[in-house]
Amino acid sequence: MNPQLTAWQKLQARTLNVEQARAIDEMAVEKYGMHSLVLMENAALGCVDWLRNKFRSPQPTTILCGRGNNGGDGLAIARHLTIRGWPCCVIQLGPVSELSTDARANFRILTSGHGLPVHVADEPLKSETKQILRGSTVIIDALLGTGARGTPRAPLDDWIDRANRCTAFRLAIDIPTGIDAETGAAPGLYFAADATLTFVARKPAMNYPHAEPMFGEIEVLPIGIPSQMMLEILAQL
Repeated sequence: MNPQLTAWQKLQARTLNVEQARAIDEMAVEKYGMHSLVLMENAALGCVDWLRNKFRSPQPTTILCGRGNNGGDGLAIARHLTIRGWPCCVIQLGPVSELSTDARANFRILTSGHGLPVHVADEPLKSETKQILRGSTVIIDALLGTGARGTPRAPLDDWIDRANRCTAFRLAIDIPTGIDAETGAAPGLYFAADATLTFVARKPAMNYPHAEPMFGEIEVLPIGIPSQMMLEILAQL
C-alpha cells in the first residue's frame, strides 16, 4: 500500500467484519470521548453529501427506518435533507418506545419542529404510504443494518417488496436489508440497492463476487473519528 496515503484512505480500502465495526464505535465513545450521537450525525451528513453530489437537485425521497441505530441514521438523514430543501417522508417501524436510545433521540428532534411527514407503523403499508413510495425518486433503506441475519420478517418484508417494485433509485445505508453482512447470503427477500453507503470500511460481503451485484455502487464514508484512532485501528488489522 502506498505509504503516502492518509490514514483515512488506508482504512477506507480495508474490510471490517460486524464485530470489528461495533468495536470501533465502542472505542470512539469510550476511549476517544466521542458521543454516539455525534457518530450518527457524521454518518448522516456523509450520506447527505453523497446524495447531493449524486443528484445535484432535491428529489422526492422516502426513508424506511427501523428501530435500531440504522434507523437513527435514516432519521438524521431525513432531517438534513429537509433542511437542504429535499421533499422527504419517513416510514418508521414502531412502536416508538422500542427505538434504540439514539434513534429515539433523532426521532424526537425530527418530529419536534421540522414539519416532515413521519408515518409510524408496524404493519404492511397502507394505500397512503404505498402512494408515497410510488411518488418517490429516491428510496432509502435504513431498516436493519449490519447486525441483522436471515429473511426480513413482517412487516419489513412488505415494505421491501413495495420499495423494490418502484422505479425510484434505491439507496441502502450500511448494508441492504436482507443481506448478511458477513457472508453475502440473501436467503429470501432483500432490498435491491442501486447503491450502498457503508461506514469506515467495507464489510466482508462486499468482497464476494456472488454478492457484489446486490450492493450496486459501493461508497465507504467516514464517521469523523480522529486520525490517531484510525492509525490504531490499522495497526490491529
